[in-house]
Amino acid sequence: MVHAKRSRVQKKVTKDAARALLRERFGHADFRKGQWEPITALLDGGDAVVVMPTGSGKSLIYQLTALALPGLTVVVSPLIALMKDQTDKLSAQGVDAVAMHSHLNTQETREAHRQIQEGEGELLYLTPERFKDRSFFERLLSRKVSLFVIDEAHCVSQWGHDFRPDYLSLGSIAKRLGRPPILALTATATQEVQDDIARHLGMCDPHVTVTGFARPNLRFEVRRTVNDGLKDSIVEHILSGPDGTGVIYVATVKEAERLYDQSKERHEIGLYHGKRPAADRKAVQNAFMNGNLKAMIATNAFGLGIDQQNIRFVVHYHFPGSIEAYYQEAGRAGRDGLPATCTMLYRVEDRRIQSYFLGGKYPEVEEAARVAIALEKYPLDTPVALADIANITKVPQRKAKIVFALLKRHGLVREHRGGHWQRLQGNLTSVDLSLDLTDYEDRRANDQKKLRTIIDFCQTTECRTKFILEHFGEAVSPGWSCGNCDACDARLQWAQPA
Repeated sequence: MVHAKRSRVQKKVTKDAARALLRERFGHADFRKGQWEPITALLDGGDAVVVMPTGSGKSLIYQLTALALPGLTVVVSPLIALMKDQTDKLSAQGVDAVAMHSHLNTQETREAHRQIQEGEGELLYLTPERFKDRSFFERLLSRKVSLFVIDEAHCVSQWGHDFRPDYLSLGSIAKRLGRPPILALTATATQEVQDDIARHLGMCDPHVTVTGFARPNLRFEVRRTVNDGLKDSIVEHILSGPDGTGVIYVATVKEAERLYDQSKERHEIGLYHGKRPAADRKAVQNAFMNGNLKAMIATNAFGLGIDQQNIRFVVHYHFPGSIEAYYQEAGRAGRDGLPATCTMLYRVEDRRIQSYFLGGKYPEVEEAARVAIALEKYPLDTPVALADIANITKVPQRKAKIVFALLKRHGLVREHRGGHWQRLQGNLTSVDLSLDLTDYEDRRANDQKKLRTIIDFCQTTECRTKFILEHFGEAVSPGWSCGNCDACDARLQWAQPA
């Protein structure tokens, strides 16, 4: 989507000056492939979409740009763990970075508010939910924001594998902040997702950088399994092996806990899922980051933005819902460039797990009407908990939250911190949400298509790396193969003379 041009910002640095800043503040001799072009676009006042593999240096693009521009750089990130990791590293490099999130205590929150209000900080890390804090947002509006960054930007897109309703408002938030240049970063985005990111964020003819999706150090392999007993034996073999630290992804909390319980006596492993207390999640994550664990048994709640360089293996106990999700999770291996193995334990019956998840993602028209009618029963000046509406209507919280996000888009409701919503008008059902909900019907169909594609990936006899590259639209010559996956090994074996 093309919007009106903004006034251009005076370009502050040449490439030579930027290299000097790169050496002085970050300790790198030169830019990696794909870094300088979006930096110069942002310095010129333009927008940029960057699709680069995990570990290829996406964060440096906005970190260096932030130091070259006057004012504040706001970085929206979906995970608190990523903020802590980034701010710790930046502080060690002498960069003044501030983070605002729910894990801060009262004193830390007060200090962060003071820093923002008094003009301190070069970078500010936030979760998208933080913009609901009106007191904080008023302080932020007093600052000149020179760059607005959305990390893990595939969360913006309705076609992305990890769409999040809280990301829907980021385009309007950028306008309220004075519409600074916008940078969207992700490791996994097809052309369709790239276009959707630009549209939702209201980007203005963004400079698009796609450096390629190939990770030559990663070995992809799929092991066909007939039951969970065989899967368990493969996991046991991997945990007993010499190959460093890893992550074992499991689709459900129940299965993660079962696998952890049966392995914890023999191996130093951790358990991570969204239903564990925050303190437990933080403790086990720190243990993993400090190298004290052989592996983390986890749902997909673990890993987004985790900067652990020496992960040697990633195992998927169940196949995920899309190639995008798989590549995002498997790509956490081998960030140091050394060999790592990504193993999928494929059982066709596991499709029912992903089908169950997909069935609960998006609201239907009748569910949207129940949510709106339930909210109308509360006075206009009364914030209502999302959980209460979900309980009254028997609509899952994720679906109810999407309905509220759509009503908010139409100016009918206001969101408060802590999962509370307040209606601003009388008759919520008078607004026709059918067009919005038709979009979700399209998403359901697209999710099913993605599920079929990941099954095709598991069943293919062709090079698995080639399959991934072609899925993301990368041109690959007909005879090319990676030579570093189980499918390539099998073809090589068959080609050997008897």
